[in-house]
Amino acid sequence: MDTGILYQTEAWVIALLLFVLMLISSFIGKVAGNHIRKKNPEEEKTTETSSLIALLFFLLAFTFSMSSDRYDSRRKIVVEESNIIGTAILRSDLYPDSTRALFRKDFKDYVETRISYYKVGPDTKGILKADSLSQVISAKLWKRATTLSKDPANLAATQQMIPALNDLIDVTTSRLSGEKTKVPESILVMLFFLSMIIAFYSGYSEGLKGKIDWLVQIGFCLLVSLVILFTLDLDRPRRGFVNLDVPNQTIIDLRKNFE
Repeated sequence: MDTGILYQTEAWVIALLLFVLMLISSFIGKVAGNHIRKKNPEEEKTTETSSLIALLFFLLAFTFSMSSDRYDSRRKIVVEESNIIGTAILRSDLYPDSTRALFRKDFKDYVETRISYYKVGPDTKGILKADSLSQVISAKLWKRATTLSKDPANLAATQQMIPALNDLIDVTTSRLSGEKTKVPESILVMLFFLSMIIAFYSGYSEGLKGKIDWLVQIGFCLLVSLVILFTLDLDRPRRGFVNLDVPNQTIIDLRKNFE
């Protein structure tokens, strides 16, 4: 789960720190540029930074797209899990009333564990505990279904319930795996350093000319920081501005099956 330093730190803190560091880098670049210009005032000096800026924005777009795709995959799998659980609950109606009651009791417990899996938020221990508990209940459901399958009278019900339980077990593994998949920290660190380096060269280029438009510099630093902020936010669906509250509501709504 989220074990790296970057993922333990709030996204807005990282973005704010990057914004400040980029401004400092721009100022240092400006000072360096002014020094070179004053040292050789008659020599015309220019530094091309457009290619570096294009490279930075390309990498930002690539990383943002990566985070967006993974967020969308997580959103879809939550809805898929809700549909699979709902299908399995309905198929318990194929069994006699006494057996149906046992299935529905376990399904009710299972739904509550999946809701708690979502509600624990970014607490890694809580996530793993809720996931383990749901596996225990799903194993109990599977054992009951396989035992009942030995009775020919339950053939029709078994043919429907077994595939539903199989999907139910598989989707929890897929969901946990999807949450563990993050944008590699090495890519994020590279983006941070590249952003500061480009901010330095941008300030250096302006310093060589003897003037710097701080409004443009601040706007550039702010834009880069905001893109990285939302890139990190999309990669952390359990906290931040962009979350999975709406898709997870579909699992919470499964409680209506037991009213």
